[in-house]
Amino acid sequence: MRTGAIIGFFWVAVLASSSVAADFDAGCRAFEQGDFAAALEEWQPLAEQGHAQAQFRLGCLHAFGQGVPQDHQEAHALFLQAAEQGDADAQNNLGGMYALGWGVATDPVEAYMWFDLAAANGLEIAARNRAFVADSMTADEIGLAQQRAKDWAAGHP
Repeated sequence: MRTGAIIGFFWVAVLASSSVAADFDAGCRAFEQGDFAAALEEWQPLAEQGHAQAQFRLGCLHAFGQGVPQDHQEAHALFLQAAEQGDADAQNNLGGMYALGWGVATDPVEAYMWFDLAAANGLEIAARNRAFVADSMTADEIGLAQQRAKDWAAGHP
């Protein structure tokens, strides 16, 4: 699979609006200044409390080894936590992990499923990523991925 063509795989930024937005935003400002340790310090407790965007951002730090040792398995776990809450950015990144084999076995069906879910949640880049992955899949694999996405969505209202 051509790995360079996965578009906008990581770091689709969406700011959160909640009672913890100040801490989350402080982490975003720290990240933008290249202070990954401070971003980690702000986002870690929020991620542990279930803040989906903090989980997503923390997953990105782990995926690229920014302020922490690079750990694709930890990134996957964090993206999955956020994706379970319907976070389209995390769903897109899970698709990318399966498309590229980052911390997981390469699996185009699983990649397509996550891209499909993210696209259904309004993330335009995910629709392009889904189309890219589909280019190397059979019709049966695409049908299986679509069914998995439908089943997943039915279990996660």
